[in-house]
Amino acid sequence: MLFVGHCALFLTTCDSMIKMPYTVIGFVLLSIVILATSCMDDNFYEGDDISLRFEVDTLRFDTVFTTVGTITRSVKVFNDLDERINIESITLADPEGPFRLNSQGFNSLPIQDIVIQPNDSIYIFVEATIDPDAPVSISPFILEEQILLTTTNEQSIQIEAFGQNANYLENARTGSFSLLSCDFEEVTWDDPKPYVIYGSLLIDSCTLVLPAGTEIYVHGGIANNALGVYNDGLIVVGNNGTIQSNGTAELPVRIQTDRLEESFQDDPGQWAGILLTSDNENRFDHTDIFHSIVGIRVDSAANAEIHNCEIAFNSGNALLGVHSTIHATNSLFHSSLSHGVNLVHGGDYQLEYCTVYNESSQTHALNMNNFLCLDQFCQQALKNPLNGIFRNCIFGGFNSDEVWLDDIDPDDNNDLQYFFDHCVFRIDELIDPNLFPNFFENVSNSINYDANDTLFLDVDSLFFQLDTMSIARDVATPISALPLDKVDFIRSTSSPDVGCFEFVD
Repeated sequence: MLFVGHCALFLTTCDSMIKMPYTVIGFVLLSIVILATSCMDDNFYEGDDISLRFEVDTLRFDTVFTTVGTITRSVKVFNDLDERINIESITLADPEGPFRLNSQGFNSLPIQDIVIQPNDSIYIFVEATIDPDAPVSISPFILEEQILLTTTNEQSIQIEAFGQNANYLENARTGSFSLLSCDFEEVTWDDPKPYVIYGSLLIDSCTLVLPAGTEIYVHGGIANNALGVYNDGLIVVGNNGTIQSNGTAELPVRIQTDRLEESFQDDPGQWAGILLTSDNENRFDHTDIFHSIVGIRVDSAANAEIHNCEIAFNSGNALLGVHSTIHATNSLFHSSLSHGVNLVHGGDYQLEYCTVYNESSQTHALNMNNFLCLDQFCQQALKNPLNGIFRNCIFGGFNSDEVWLDDIDPDDNNDLQYFFDHCVFRIDELIDPNLFPNFFENVSNSINYDANDTLFLDVDSLFFQLDTMSIARDVATPISALPLDKVDFIRSTSSPDVGCFEFVD
């Protein structure tokens, strides 16, 4: 027997080997192989700069499940070093979810001590079992998970799968745009199953029609690609596109986040919002738009008809008009972290029987200006005339001023025109001598209320129907073209109520 370092090698002669039984010879040979193998260099790379390379950053299950089903995908993990790497742990962020792992024959989480030889790779197999009919709190439209790999640091692989039986837009992915184009014809989303926008949608050379009862769920987030870093989950109506949302009081169209768990119900800013750049007749009737950054943005030269809608739970504005044309009636804008209605860089705006309620102490229910700043301190700006008419509207909130104006050229009396007719609002500092002391010259039969006045049934519970003692009751002016309120109750023909809801005993 010869000892070499800490390894022992058994040496014998051919004659002695011949005299050994075959079983003994086999044992000796096996011992030599095992011991020789144990003498190999068993060092691992242990630097803190280990970076495993993955075949993909995101492993996607593209199958749309219509019944309970199981499918397996795999991802390859590479070691590009000239030394061995030990993966201390492979596991899932949520081991109790619908995904399971297998690597090198091991499937009990965490999978531990998986060795990748120099310039070699291993496979991780991921199995998903999806029940598309499970409640969305258990199986939402988009299932997301992470594979966590720990060496001297931690890396992750994203997992995404479709979790519900729905219409998922073809080729839509987080951080990419899907194009809806139909050669200037119409496309109607009339399938009874919901529609899921996964990534962002561009409507161009096409009219998208949303019948009553259509449900659209948008998967938002942060995208980082060749376009830069931006908020994902955007519906863009391009220059040659049009959107017609035809909800009813009984069956409104609903556009919101795909996260339907109770904890997300009032969460703002979960997807980017709707951007209109088209001057075609974009129309929203009885449409609820929730949980976006900006509910509807109507961009330069675009226009929008917004009727009997509710836009709420926005991290930005519920309605943003930028040098555009907007006509809104019987609509409710609330629960935004910025201005409820923000009309900037001029444009033409008409709001009738609308209720705008502002919960933020830093912003206003209604903001208007006639310019667009081109630099941080607005040393350079573009001016554009603004014309705003507001009839039978409520602009309420916690602040002493819930209507705010900003005129880049106060000496020009023609580029900021506004008129409030039979409205209810809060005004205080706006009429200071250095601001708009003549504000009430552009107001008719309106009420400047204070904190002690009664308006709504229960703001804390988001009931914006009028209270029995509301100061907005019976003080509107009749508009023959609008005989019904937001929920199709008949308005008084002689003394209707201000705001989107007619009081009902």
